[in-house]
Amino acid sequence: MAGPIIGISYTDTAAGGTAYSFQIDNFGDNAMPRSYVSSASFDLSVNGANILGGPAYRQKYQWVISTLMQRADAENFDAMFRGWDIDRAAGLTAACGITDQTWGPTVYTDAVFVTPPSYTYISPQLTLVSFGLQEV
Repeated sequence: MAGPIIGISYTDTAAGGTAYSFQIDNFGDNAMPRSYVSSASFDLSVNGANILGGPAYRQKYQWVISTLMQRADAENFDAMFRGWDIDRAAGLTAACGITDQTWGPTVYTDAVFVTPPSYTYISPQLTLVSFGLQEV
């Protein structure tokens, strides 16, 4: 592996079955885009005993990504998001496939958009794309 890479793929259903696939290998800084959703809790009881709470499954991953894309790739990414959103609004199971090779063992999972993409004009050829995903 040449460097940290995240692959995102989605095939929309309601919008005609278009398949999208992106490999992201440039991030806004040196921080890794994958972290955990904090769903576990730690408290102390009245008598000082430890109380560990939260759901009965491991904590989920989340990704916060800002990446530079060629304008055509950013437009395709927006088309993918719109297809995902149409499927979600229609009540379909809408989740993107994620392959995360940023650090540690490779993570293969599914995720949904929790922060829709935003787009910043950089130049006629480049667009900054920022979005958030959460594992399902």
